[in-house]
Amino acid sequence: MNIQIYAWTAIFAIFLGATLVQGETTSEQSAISITNANFVAPSPEKENLNEEWVEISNLGDMDEDLTGWTLEDEQNHTYMFQGFTLKAGAGVKVHTGIGNDTSSDLYWNKNAPIWNNNGDVATLKDASENVVFSYPQEAKGA
Repeated sequence: MNIQIYAWTAIFAIFLGATLVQGETTSEQSAISITNANFVAPSPEKENLNEEWVEISNLGDMDEDLTGWTLEDEQNHTYMFQGFTLKAGAGVKVHTGIGNDTSSDLYWNKNAPIWNNNGDVATLKDASENVVFSYPQEAKGA
């Protein structure tokens, strides 16, 4: 419930052009942001890797080609978007585990957890390696 409230607050704040305390936009013009994350998969984690995810949303009114953009954690584990366009008003979850990519779910295809249970930072960078959005989250139930 708290995450859902934060997500709607984040969307509203971004719409108004505000800088968030919990998630920080560093690219002034981008409508692309990290709006939610689940860094802690249910135990045993290795069997539930698709429950580790970061949600990226396009809050603008134009589609955005994310080809060459990256999502990374504090240890520089890096996911690169390849041939992916995020539609206006849509969101996509990037899951740690293995799966088939769709317009709403992308898969990192890892066999081990990426995100730290005791807190991590998800950083989204554009194709020029400019930080677009950083999303810190404290651990839940770790």
